[in-house]
Amino acid sequence: MTKQEIIDKFKLDYPSLTKQVNNDVVTLDQDEYEATIDAWADATLIKEAAELQVEQTRATKISAYEKLGLTEAEIEALLPTPIVDELHA
Repeated sequence: MTKQEIIDKFKLDYPSLTKQVNNDVVTLDQDEYEATIDAWADATLIKEAAELQVEQTRATKISAYEKLGLTEAEIEALLPTPIVDELHA
């Protein structure tokens, strides 16, 4: 997904945003809204890039282990346990 596609999805899912100020709920003004959505899009891209890197590293290790003749069980034992993002699981 491109950054603009992510932004468009967030804007569709969250047409307005609020924050709490002194126990009052206040709607973000347009500049705050745009900055927040932009920051969310950046964070999403960073997370996706990190996940892709982990997948690529894992695939590279599996390939190397297979070339050594290791079994699937041996390979799984050697690979680190994936970290589960509990917020998105």
